[in-house]
Amino acid sequence: MSDQDAASSAHIQIAEAIRAKRERRSSQAIQAELEAMEAALLADISSFDLEAAARQVRAEEQRSRTSGQAVETRLEFPDILAEVAQPAPLSRASQPRAATVPGAGQAPIPAGGLLAQLRQQAEACQSHRNAEHHHLFLLESRLDQALRQVFAYLHELVQQLNVIKPAIPRSYPVPGSQELQGLVWQQGFADYRSRPQSAGATMESVSLSYRLAGQKGLVMERDGTVAEQFRQTLFDLNLNVKVEEFRNERRYLERARFTVQPEVKVNVRWEADLASGTLVVLARNLERLGSVRYSMSPEAVNQALLDEFGRMILGQAHQFPRLLSR
Repeated sequence: MSDQDAASSAHIQIAEAIRAKRERRSSQAIQAELEAMEAALLADISSFDLEAAARQVRAEEQRSRTSGQAVETRLEFPDILAEVAQPAPLSRASQPRAATVPGAGQAPIPAGGLLAQLRQQAEACQSHRNAEHHHLFLLESRLDQALRQVFAYLHELVQQLNVIKPAIPRSYPVPGSQELQGLVWQQGFADYRSRPQSAGATMESVSLSYRLAGQKGLVMERDGTVAEQFRQTLFDLNLNVKVEEFRNERRYLERARFTVQPEVKVNVRWEADLASGTLVVLARNLERLGSVRYSMSPEAVNQALLDEFGRMILGQAHQFPRLLSR
């Protein structure tokens, strides 16, 4: 029997002996069997050559170092706790790896790779957004500066006119054949509106409102077929009108008498138009009854332009529309 076979036989016999002892078999036959197995085990151990086993281990270690690969030794020793399950050795693939920092030791992204292309596109988009933001910031700054100049001028203007209360040498034709005349400045007010603080708090509009009044109103009559339409026209012009209706026995409207009060309400709003980058002036009943719209660049706002606008308010000769085209 070879040394290896002897060791294997001893291993099996010891396992059987332990199993028998754990089951606590007490019969005489079992006791005799154990004694025989112990005797055979002692004989195998005494005949086991430790020197030969050591030489075999050294030779296999030498071969492992020479070939650079791990060589599994076939030498087996008896394991007293053979019945206890031992954990299997971890293979190189299943052994835990040390944690590494993301990106450490990684090769750089190739210049023509997908991520490099996406990075270039993202940088281009961000650069475009930054340019748009800068352009919008400059535009808002110019419009804000222009509107502040407009508000400062109009605020001072209405303060002076509220004291002077000048006559306005302008007539306002009413649809038909009559017109409102002899009007005098009554009261004016200038205000402004700003964007929220989160949006820069820049000015977005300046408003001017004032009222002109006279001594003599207008009385006009229309027949029943056009009376309602004429009433709506006067209402759209923001005129103060009293209406007296004349109906027949069947309650049919034959005619209506309109008494227009000698009063004109004027509203003007200067506002910033970010889409076009211009200032827009929306005026109602300024030079005539009805609405009118002007547009200009913020750079066009200066003292001369505002003076011409003031002369237009006072009913004097002016060149306000002509200065807008410069």
